[in-house]
Amino acid sequence: MLTVNLPPNIESRYQVLAMELGKKQDDLLQEAIISYLEDLEDIRDAEYRLSNPQSYLTIDELEESLGLEN
Repeated sequence: MLTVNLPPNIESRYQVLAMELGKKQDDLLQEAIISYLEDLEDIRDAEYRLSNPQSYLTIDELEESLGLEN
């Protein structure tokens, strides 16, 4: 269980959006958190790959690893 204290202006926007979308507030918050965490993980992974060139795959290596080679 997690408790979050939001400033009134953000809470109001959140409540209006949940109502407009026809979603439960808890469901909307869970979706938002999941989306945000996925974005942060993508950024982290991209930054890692940019700082570690050896972690790159060529297109041929990628296709081979996925079993897509001709």
